[in-house]
Amino acid sequence: MAAGIYNISIEQGSTWELALAVDSTAGTDMDLTGYTFASKLAKSQYDESPVSMTTAMTTASEGKFKLSLTAAQTALLDAAYTYIYDVEITSSTSVVTRLIQGSATINAGVTS
Repeated sequence: MAAGIYNISIEQGSTWELALAVDSTAGTDMDLTGYTFASKLAKSQYDESPVSMTTAMTTASEGKFKLSLTAAQTALLDAAYTYIYDVEITSSTSVVTRLIQGSATINAGVTS
């Protein structure tokens, strides 16, 4: 399965969340029970200090989870860059699959 591409926008200085759902086939939820997640946001694939995004399962049996960053994390993002991110899952048998990837535009804040 090729990773889906979804470009995101993050408001600097704000708490950010994105709810996602995974289908095993079109219209059929993927059961993510027993899977672990990893997700990072970086200026490039060579970035030596990427930001770890929090991943939380919301309904594993329906393939639903969310990504999030705290306001403190987004405040440190540099709006001069277009970041990249990806989300990988690991099965109980150690099979790693990249689910989604894309670019992340940072919208600079004025208030924070």
